[in-house]
Amino acid sequence: MLAPHPDDEVFGCGGAIASHVGLGVPVQVVVLTDGGQGGQAAEREAECRAAASYLGYGEPVFWRLPDRGLLYTDALVEQVLALMQRDGVDMVYAPSPWEVHSDHRQACAIAMEAVKRQGTPARLAFYEVGVPLRPNVLLDISPHWQAKHQAMRCFGSQLQRQDYARHIEALNVFRTYTLPPDVKAAEAYQLVEATDLGKLQQAW
Repeated sequence: MLAPHPDDEVFGCGGAIASHVGLGVPVQVVVLTDGGQGGQAAEREAECRAAASYLGYGEPVFWRLPDRGLLYTDALVEQVLALMQRDGVDMVYAPSPWEVHSDHRQACAIAMEAVKRQGTPARLAFYEVGVPLRPNVLLDISPHWQAKHQAMRCFGSQLQRQDYARHIEALNVFRTYTLPPDVKAAEAYQLVEATDLGKLQQAW
């Protein structure tokens, strides 16, 4: 799971992380940048670790690249690919290509190329943070709603700037619009097979 900054993994995928953990599926979160443009890097890492404890997936991995300076490179693609191959990863979560933040779009490009190089059975799950996407998967996160809520509240340095948790909670409630009434919160994803990424890029 690739997060451009310490918090994107929770805002975008906190419910999915908790769901995987609940099913006994290993989760590895890689935080690409240090988040230093949005606060103190050390504080943001501590917030990320605290959030991880609520979701139960273990210790995040921090690559500490420059915030707002993340750039697609072949070396980064190979670094992600090596991690996938080492751990037998068959699904990568990454921000969608419709995100506005440049670091989010660069993380998306890195993930897409790594998944393409890995090939079948790898899949890519685009997630939404700042921009809604057109999903083909709606994940019921009702059983994990409180865990995600608590994890989001760990990012005090960011919530002082903007109440992102309120925005994401509203988005997760909206995503239940087409789901049964007992679903109280959902996350939206566009899930793409490795073999279909080339066609998807041409369509854009």
